Amino acid sequence: MALVDSIDSLIFDYGGVLVKPQSESDQAKMAAVLNVAVERFHDLYWAQRADYDKADLSAEQYWQDIARQARTELDQRALEELIRLDTQSWMQFDEAMWNWLGELRRAGKRLAMLSNMPRELGEALRLTDRLQAFDFVTLSYEVRVVKPVAAIYEYCLDGLDAPACERTLFLDDKIENVQAAEELGIRAMQFLDRDQVLLQLK
Repeated sequence: MALVDSIDSLIFDYGGVLVKPQSESDQAKMAAVLNVAVERFHDLYWAQRADYDKADLSAEQYWQDIARQARTELDQRALEELIRLDTQSWMQFDEAMWNWLGELRRAGKRLAMLSNMPRELGEALRLTDRLQAFDFVTLSYEVRVVKPVAAIYEYCLDGLDAPACERTLFLDDKIENVQAAEELGIRAMQFLDRDQVLLQLK
């Protein structure tokens, strides 16, 4: 029996699981707009990302703060370009994963997406048909909390009507998010290699 046969509900992270990770090229393009070294940009990008993802910071506040730390200035055109590049960088869909979602739905599994993401990415994603693959979607900017805080997992479980148990599987590329799910009693797996994970589950 395949491992997935013992699972009733699956909860998927978004970035690094359903879409390809943000590339060095993506970061280089944004760093160029800010006229800052890529290595420095990487640190600045992630420093307050959680606050942006849970809507404590607007896009303008987030990017202008990065610009201040990079000792540069952003006009409206540069700000809009950074938002565009950032959003685009997180929409490189892994079609093998989305095809598998279709297989799971046809097999009667309940599916959810649980992701830390800012409003601009979420709104872009809602303009596509991708979220139709899920029974329930939890996005951090809408609920004002981010993984690995327990409340966002509990919100997702309630919406999916799934228990925190071995028959509910959570997939995420970040180990701290996997561990937080496990602490709540959810079966969890770190997603590092798509082919390996699908082999394990199928």
